[in-house]
Amino acid sequence: MLAAVVLLLVVLVRARLSGTPLERDEGEYAYAGQLILHGVPPYQLAYNMKFPGAYYAYATIMAVFGQTASGIRWGLILVNAATALLVFAIGRRLFGRFAGAIAAAAFALLSMDRWIMGVFAHATHFALLPALAGLLLLLEAPARRRALWILFAGALLGLAVLVKQHAVAFVPLGALVIAGSDGGMRRDARRTLLEIGLLAAGAALPFALLCAVLASQGVLGKFWFWTFASARAYVGEVPFSAFLPNLAAGFAKVTQVTAPLWLAGGAGLIALWAGRWGRLEKMSLTALLVASFVAVCPGFYFREHYFILMLPAVALLDGLAFAAAARLMERRLPSDLAQVAAAAAFLGLIVVVIVGQRDFLFRASPRELSRERYGRNPFIESVTIADYIRRHTAPEDRIAVLGSEPQIYFYAGRRSATGYIYMYPLVEPQRFATRMQDEMIHEVESAHPRYVVLVQITTSWLPRTTAIQRIVAWANAYTGRCYDLVGITDIVSRDETRYAWDEQVTGYQPQSKDLVFVFRRKSDAPCLADR
Repeated sequence: MLAAVVLLLVVLVRARLSGTPLERDEGEYAYAGQLILHGVPPYQLAYNMKFPGAYYAYATIMAVFGQTASGIRWGLILVNAATALLVFAIGRRLFGRFAGAIAAAAFALLSMDRWIMGVFAHATHFALLPALAGLLLLLEAPARRRALWILFAGALLGLAVLVKQHAVAFVPLGALVIAGSDGGMRRDARRTLLEIGLLAAGAALPFALLCAVLASQGVLGKFWFWTFASARAYVGEVPFSAFLPNLAAGFAKVTQVTAPLWLAGGAGLIALWAGRWGRLEKMSLTALLVASFVAVCPGFYFREHYFILMLPAVALLDGLAFAAAARLMERRLPSDLAQVAAAAAFLGLIVVVIVGQRDFLFRASPRELSRERYGRNPFIESVTIADYIRRHTAPEDRIAVLGSEPQIYFYAGRRSATGYIYMYPLVEPQRFATRMQDEMIHEVESAHPRYVVLVQITTSWLPRTTAIQRIVAWANAYTGRCYDLVGITDIVSRDETRYAWDEQVTGYQPQSKDLVFVFRRKSDAPCLADR
């Protein structure tokens, strides 16, 4: 009953905040999903180093709920609820129904926290669903048709990797579950190796099918460059010396309010190894925790939403902690009463967590949430900018956003003049930056888009080299020669944004340094900037 109430609360809060403007990652997934719905394959008009699983997930959600921020978030609500049910099923299978219910409630609360970016539809949310489904299949695999279940479980784990590359850490987890089942060392070694091989074959199947599809669509080469060559350059940017400082900073940020649930998870880990649990239970949950942590580590960035991958393990440890507490209390109390007492203790814990973020849960508006979490990033303003562009263009017109704001393409419903929907890789200290700049400039000039949006906000570029100077010089020359300024978005403060459109831009004096300029092409004649 308590778990059901918590899940309902989470759904209501998510529904209330479903209209929060999309942020950058969501804008990327939404734009790529929108293109897929219009028959454009991934990596043709939107370059990125991520596997396309999230793109297809967004396309599916938008086909059902509509191409809006609210529709995307309702898809997330369903995915999150389904993931919580999987956490319950795994917890019940390993430690009993009571532990499973506590784990599901803990996961629902942890995954909604604003500091872990839980309200936003990041790929980490969508990767958990197939990963946990694969783990559950392995735990429940029957003696008969076991091979088929293992193959299917491997395919689900492989699907999770296509959604988020970090989820590759969960594939070895499946192998450990197989090795630890049926008494572990008493199993036939040959049979164990065959089953692990079958799991690996299943995990490779989604990737093989994806490559075949992308090859048939003519984008396999771009996919390979962006998700392997470019991704390797990105992952290698942060030195190992930054591992512990970045980890500490990231962990401190995501546990600001939910620390009690993480601490309870630590108690659950102690109870796991101190209590009389079976080998499979100990191995499975410990391996899940280790795999989840490894999944957070690639690149040593420790971005907040990466920690979402750890939440099922933490939630299951929470469930185990309170189940173990109930066991201890059974020495003095009847079994039912002991569980009620443990549930009451858990209720007290979640009340602390809820009270600690009551403004976010019950009072914050979608706009306030966006500003609180992302400051002056132009996510709210992107809706207005895109609306202006949509009203002044035809569906076949191209636009270019010189900045990392792919959500503008999605809101406007217009295709990009360049595949570079993020400017970050162009100004990063990596070996492909110059090549990428040349390609982006060529694509924009060749398409000669109807509108150009120039974002003058630091977080939309994050320049770490002087490479940005070349892009800015080119953009100023190109827009100065070929475009008229028709819009200025001036983010004066967290609470005030001023807009100037068309004749209003003449003589407008910006009040801040956080600006977005909109330019309209002067004519249909070809126009090239001097370079």
